Amino acid sequence: MVMVRDVMKTAVLILALLVSASCGSGESNSTNATPTYPRFAYAANYNDGTVSIYSVNASTGQLRHSGYVAAQTHPRAVTVTPSGKFAYVANYGSNSISVYTVNQTTGALTAGTAVTTGTAPLSVTVAPSGKFAYVTNSVDNTISAYSINQTSGALSARTDVATGATPSSVTIAPSGNFAYVANSGNNTVSVYTINQTTGALTAGVPVAAGTTPVSVTVAPSGKFAYVANSGSNTISVYTVNQTTGALTAGTAALTEVTPTAVTVDPSGKFAYVANYDSNTISVYTINQTTGGLTEGTSVAAGTNPASVMVDPSGKFAYATSFNSYAIPVYAIDQTTGALNAAGTVSTGSGPVQVAMVSGTAAVTYVPKFVYAANYASDSISVYGINESSGALTAGAAVAAGTGPYGIAVDPSGKYAYVANRSSNNVSVYTIDQTTGALTAGTTVAAGTEPRSVVVDPSGRFAYVANYGASTISVYTINQTSGALTAVTTVSVGTDTNPVSIAVDPSGRFLYTASYTSFTISAYAIDRTTGGLTAVGTAAAGTNPVSVVIDPTGRFAYAANSGSNTISVFTITQTTGALVKVTDVAAGTSPYSVAVDPTGKYFYAANYGSDTISSYTIGQSTGALTAGTTAASGKEPRSLAIDPSGTFAYAANYYSNSISRYTVNQTTGALAAGAATVATASSPISLVVSGTVQ
Repeated sequence: MVMVRDVMKTAVLILALLVSASCGSGESNSTNATPTYPRFAYAANYNDGTVSIYSVNASTGQLRHSGYVAAQTHPRAVTVTPSGKFAYVANYGSNSISVYTVNQTTGALTAGTAVTTGTAPLSVTVAPSGKFAYVTNSVDNTISAYSINQTSGALSARTDVATGATPSSVTIAPSGNFAYVANSGNNTVSVYTINQTTGALTAGVPVAAGTTPVSVTVAPSGKFAYVANSGSNTISVYTVNQTTGALTAGTAALTEVTPTAVTVDPSGKFAYVANYDSNTISVYTINQTTGGLTEGTSVAAGTNPASVMVDPSGKFAYATSFNSYAIPVYAIDQTTGALNAAGTVSTGSGPVQVAMVSGTAAVTYVPKFVYAANYASDSISVYGINESSGALTAGAAVAAGTGPYGIAVDPSGKYAYVANRSSNNVSVYTIDQTTGALTAGTTVAAGTEPRSVVVDPSGRFAYVANYGASTISVYTINQTSGALTAVTTVSVGTDTNPVSIAVDPSGRFLYTASYTSFTISAYAIDRTTGGLTAVGTAAAGTNPVSVVIDPTGRFAYAANSGSNTISVFTITQTTGALVKVTDVAAGTSPYSVAVDPTGKYFYAANYGSDTISSYTIGQSTGALTAGTTAASGKEPRSLAIDPSGTFAYAANYYSNSISRYTVNQTTGALAAGAATVATASSPISLVVSGTVQ
């Protein structure tokens, strides 16, 4: 049985397609060239069989969680077609390729029909033409070739060709004429020519590499090729014969310990190597005449970086930290190629590779609708948002159950859910995508006194915190109707009266704030069933009433209404356990907390002092630094930031109104809008939805 750690060292961990597909735009300086922007990113998570989905901030390089989808057993590599329409994942443990259609607007993945491969596939890549896909089968010592249906993305006509021993990685030259395979079992690189009509491979003369070659890439110019040799801690350098594809060895470069992936930026000036056992990314400049590598200063990359890639614009680099469950982000110095840390985002368990979809416009988020649960009038208020000013226009309110207390919208924006405290059930609504109007569906039973409801990032599961029963209700969501089906009820154990519930953006962990036990409970989520397994509890302040997770998935915060504080926690990425950092002062009786989508600013609604406190977030520690305070209406009980991060809204329980604020993008300070908007009686929670463009 091959251990996961050893398998990691022999995996393909590079997205050659991305480099070859984006090099043209990276090299072009023409004022007439269409800019290329990174839009969506996908991470294959080996341990939990999922693919994490992110939108990409083209200005900062920040990755923003957009849910996840299931793959099959042990996904090892992910790639996208040059058109960005389809994505493919090589599943090492199930001998298959998962096929997905990419939503060009939202980045969402829709699964198609998976296809079989040879045994233990480690790599998948697509030809620059987008017509053919190739997979390395590490046990069979073959490479499988498939044709791609240009309408559906389906793979067909599998043909297997012999490689060297234990093929780990396949890459295609930017011209699309040649393919190269790193054979970790016999220290060679196989060379093939590609039939441009059929995609068939014809073997050329293999060349020697270093010890245990695991990753191969070709520079955007097509003139040079590089191979990461994990056993000899070197990068083999080759010149490429542009006519035959043959490789001629140059002078190898030293790396740090156990290089597992090598990539070249779109300009062809810089190369980067992920060093699995030294936890670093090596940086090199490329000699444009010889292809030789000159080493620069390496950077830290979390625990066991498995791969590194560069976005299509050439501005940012991304590593996958296999045992940190994270993607470190770096800004690339355009002159020297040096990497500067630019943040970290959580992933699923055991990320191995990242792929990106680019486009002619950057991703933007647009606010659309606000919904407020009105506790005393048993109704939900509906509002449209003016995307320029944030102003609200009231639509038709709808009836809820008795004592609506918590409200949530699923990630797709199609369905809304309301926890009704006094009728002990959950109301289900379908959202009109044009007007935001709510159409009631079937209610489902909850536990006693449900006070909070949340939907997981995949949109497949919903959870309700039952205050009176001290339980959590677990539901599956019908993807067509939004209807809820009860799965199980989980006791919160010695913790009592859960009043708030939150799921981390990776979809791996769930947290509840327990009002009378002064604790935050953590649970691991079964990504197949939605079931919960208790992880442990962490002490909060007195009477925690709200819990929120930051958008990177690294920090958690709780509002403690009895001690007038905010508790700050770090999230242990491997288990979900919380580690208390500190408590910081808030206003009187903080009742609701929120984090802006960039993860830079934090807000607390203080119902006892009728204020909104703002803070800046320490990007490495999650620590809060107090900023300005804004006035609210009477007893703000709920606070939400719109998906664009431009506007904030507070539900004022005793004013029967919603206050509107504009967020200062530099300081995070809130500027109040011209007027509040009326609600029905006692708005106690609100949620804001939006769309991606």
